[in-house]
Amino acid sequence: MTNKRCFLVTAYCDTPIKKKTLEDTLKNISRYNTDIILFSHYPIEKHIQELTDYSIYDYSNPILGPKDGRSMINWRRFRFPDVEGNAFKINTHAVDYGYAAAQQIKRGILFANEIGYDEVIILNYDLIVYDKMVDDFNEGLLTYDSIVPIYGGEKGLYMAWFALKIKPFLNNIKSITREDYSNTIDESIVEEYLYSKFTGDNSLTIPRLEWEGPNPLDGWIKTSVVMEGNILPRFQEKEFTWFIGHEILHIKDGIIGTDKKILLLWQIKKDLNIEVYLKNQIIHKSIVYKKYNYQLIYLPIEHLEFNSYLNTDKLKIVINGWEIPKELLILNSISSIEIAYSYE
Repeated sequence: MTNKRCFLVTAYCDTPIKKKTLEDTLKNISRYNTDIILFSHYPIEKHIQELTDYSIYDYSNPILGPKDGRSMINWRRFRFPDVEGNAFKINTHAVDYGYAAAQQIKRGILFANEIGYDEVIILNYDLIVYDKMVDDFNEGLLTYDSIVPIYGGEKGLYMAWFALKIKPFLNNIKSITREDYSNTIDESIVEEYLYSKFTGDNSLTIPRLEWEGPNPLDGWIKTSVVMEGNILPRFQEKEFTWFIGHEILHIKDGIIGTDKKILLLWQIKKDLNIEVYLKNQIIHKSIVYKKYNYQLIYLPIEHLEFNSYLNTDKLKIVINGWEIPKELLILNSISSIEIAYSYE
């Protein structure tokens, strides 16, 4: 132990790019003469272990899914070239990695505490770390019990980079359990859940604009690997991209869901014949021409009825002879398309 402070690096590096990024990050932070604990939910190769003082592989990786009553929303917003003013936002759901990430942080900090560290700087494996970031935390920890960059709203923690003295938060850290997470997170996200665990009366919270800067796409503090939240590849075919969702309207300061189910088509490279079958009877037939940038088709079946047929063979949607696979239709049962979405 070189000092009473350590870096806790959290990771799940299951691809060559991620592994190389983790290696680069560990080499980068080694210059700060601060011990490194690596906590991973993916097996750690020997040459990576050698770059740390302690490496922990936790095979449990407690990801929560629909059976646990949890999911995460992946989304994409965009504006088509011939649409002025308003845009679309499409949303679909995936498993909730939030608790798995919270558990990494919890167990990593408790391990640091057990072996004698007093302070810990937490960072994600792909965070781009430079001297000013470390210097600011070094100075801040002289005065504050925790330093928390704000993510999202006013009470969300930027999980890729924060720091704390362990003792003031020890009980909070121990309270992070699967049951506590499930019972308290409700409709919020893990960043908000952890904010309550790592802030107190003597915490320094840093507004998002101060650490991110005016350009979110090129922030002052950022990670190097894009999050795997891109939902589009699974809906991209050779000659078109498609998405089915429950319609959501933006009205004044609020939103409202309708009973309508929409088939959205774009990146159209040839004319498309659309056919919708219910109980072996065709209930919709149309042609979408490639000259259009996009096309919205309101299906002649309401949202809840659509969902009721997904586990049967009674509903089929066919585009140019290609039938949309049932597993993707099932995914679309909890998807939505936001109309008149404010792009800004």
